[in-house]
Amino acid sequence: MRLGISIERIKPGRPQQNGRHERMHLTLKKEATKPASYNFLQQQERFDEFIEVYNNERPTRGA
Repeated sequence: MRLGISIERIKPGRPQQNGRHERMHLTLKKEATKPASYNFLQQQERFDEFIEVYNNERPTRGA
């Protein structure tokens, strides 16, 4: 809020109203958690790598 970002809520039980966010979670699950890493540090490395690729390297479509 301090940065001028407003909160928008979706109706309960309507994930299709927030498709981009739901898709990000599906991609995260597929690429960074299945199968789980051997230990916490290895799992954290996978999350960190996912975030880097997801935010900076993956191809995006126009909004």
